[in-house]
Amino acid sequence: MSPGSLTPEDLYLFRWVDHVRLSPNGAQVAYQVTWADADARQNHGRVVVAGTEPGSPARELRSDGRRDHSPEWSPDGMRIAVLSQLGTHDQLFAVGADGGDFVKLTSIPDGVLAARWSPDGRRLAFAARVVGDPDAVVDDPRPPDSGDQSRRPPIARIVRSLSYKRDGVGYLDGRHTHLFVVEADGGEPRQLTEGAWSISGFTWSPDGRSIAVVGDAERDADLRRTTRLYVTDVAGVSRRLVAEGLEMTTPAWSPRGDLIAFLAPIGEEAGAHERVWVAPAAGGEPRCLTEGFDRSAGGSVMTDMRASPGARLEWSDAGDRLYFQAGRQGVAELYTVDLEGGVAVELARERQSVYDFDARSGRIAACVTDPTSPGEVILADGRRQWRLTDANPWLCDRFVAAPERHVFDASDGLEIEGWVLKPPGFDPARKHPLVMQIHGGPHGQYGWTFFHEFQVLAGMGFLVFYTNPRGSDGYGESFKRGCVRDWGGRDYEDLMTSLDQFIERTGFVDESRMGVAGGSYGGFMTNWVVGHTHRFAAAVAMRSISNLVSEFAQHDIVLWGELEIGPPPWPDPDELWRRSPIRYVRDIRTPLLLVHGEADLRCAVSQAEELFGALRLLGREVEFVRFPGESHELSRNGRPDRRVERLRRIAGWFGKYLLGEAGQTQQETAAVAP
Repeated sequence: MSPGSLTPEDLYLFRWVDHVRLSPNGAQVAYQVTWADADARQNHGRVVVAGTEPGSPARELRSDGRRDHSPEWSPDGMRIAVLSQLGTHDQLFAVGADGGDFVKLTSIPDGVLAARWSPDGRRLAFAARVVGDPDAVVDDPRPPDSGDQSRRPPIARIVRSLSYKRDGVGYLDGRHTHLFVVEADGGEPRQLTEGAWSISGFTWSPDGRSIAVVGDAERDADLRRTTRLYVTDVAGVSRRLVAEGLEMTTPAWSPRGDLIAFLAPIGEEAGAHERVWVAPAAGGEPRCLTEGFDRSAGGSVMTDMRASPGARLEWSDAGDRLYFQAGRQGVAELYTVDLEGGVAVELARERQSVYDFDARSGRIAACVTDPTSPGEVILADGRRQWRLTDANPWLCDRFVAAPERHVFDASDGLEIEGWVLKPPGFDPARKHPLVMQIHGGPHGQYGWTFFHEFQVLAGMGFLVFYTNPRGSDGYGESFKRGCVRDWGGRDYEDLMTSLDQFIERTGFVDESRMGVAGGSYGGFMTNWVVGHTHRFAAAVAMRSISNLVSEFAQHDIVLWGELEIGPPPWPDPDELWRRSPIRYVRDIRTPLLLVHGEADLRCAVSQAEELFGALRLLGREVEFVRFPGESHELSRNGRPDRRVERLRRIAGWFGKYLLGEAGQTQQETAAVAP
């Protein structure tokens, strides 16, 4: 590995900024900083408060928790609500904006998920997971067996609904996400919603008397993709329906009080854009504001540095327009839409992507990433923009490859955008080994963001090649839906055609030393690729799918899969079986590394088990790396030592098969723990 190149162990040096929030007067900003602790083998975090003017000092708010995050300002700007991880769960605290003691407001056994201040600052609403269906679990009555007060595994789980598990959370054991309120000065929280259903978002009315929530409290909600928008009276805990029939998320109540905004696609077709809607708060027909805007509201660009913070939708102070981010051809930018449907760009980014934002008092704060930086906080006020943070100055002393953009022509005339990272000391007169990376989703997109994994491979001497084939976000809804019920079809052709054109145009790719890798849908596609071509000398499939028939009803998003992948495999499994990589297992000759979290509930670990078992029985070169306790999000927010080991295994596999002895020597050097 070249001097100064990034290594898997550098994960412990990174600092990630996220969840940026402006104070009500726009004079200060709070954000969270997260890092991986090598000694504790845990992720840690602190909340930082700074002035918004260039050069303003920053101060860290410190609690006794392992990870403080998700800061939210009180309406008077004097306090900040913070979630702090105690043991294995987050609890809600309030702390003075100038520092001081953290005041604990909750002791919810399974922790707090999100919190919002009431408009008068007297209370906080929060979401927490509690028992909503007591008959769906038989708990172990014995006290916890460890110091962190974690519950013992239940005696039995009784499942009657598809919504019994969630990747990254686990088996829900009769627990559902419900709404609570608690006084800002402390006291016993009051539960406002209950039962065997969950809320997925909430927002205060401007008068502080009501809270709107998204969910579905009706029978057989697990068999519907659509949700309902309810309004709950804080005092009397009454509930009324405002809207239904759409797959709603991210509710936001207008400052004027007359409208509730939310995100939802039009219809239920797979690959449809998320759009901005408003519904009368008193009830009535919702209205789509971005129907003519061919971008997906809330869209982002993929990275392995952090889990996605989720979509955000915010009203302007005057209540005349809404802020949202959307993906565009390898970037994510900040937009507004007015109540007549007029869309405007508020924060345009070239070769950078916005992944979180806030807007207050004429100012915008945003978290922005680019291919050479995991992320920084920037400020804008309409006349100027400036960077507030320098989270990773140590990167200046390392080799960080800058991407080179390419555009390729698909067989039917579509343009496919792609990029390549070149290794240190790149010589166009020589032939270089290449690793092609395939993104997940399938409706995600690669672009102008930082990827630790890609940089590690580039530092080892590889060309790292990645594209956005049809199905990717950012190129319009028609393009995004181009792979629905056609996984392994035109999307596969796009990947191969783009690679062929890149090789032909450049002349510096060593075609005898090419690898392919991908995760989730990208893992499916990696499995598909090696079953349909022998051009690659090594492959790595992460959190992958191998059998669409067996996977159909066992993941945590069954209804999505039915629309995206195809109809149920009963009575006829033919459509799904034709597009299952394991059907072509006898044609797989490429050495394949399977990487999977054992607690992955999105793409079950049995998918890797099936493929590994088949390849091993056939005597093929295959290795299976399992990570205990890790979900589908291992690469983004898994336990740090496991994330490092994952990168070491990927680098080692490609080093072994594409670099030979030199690659193995580099891997041994990279394996030295800090």
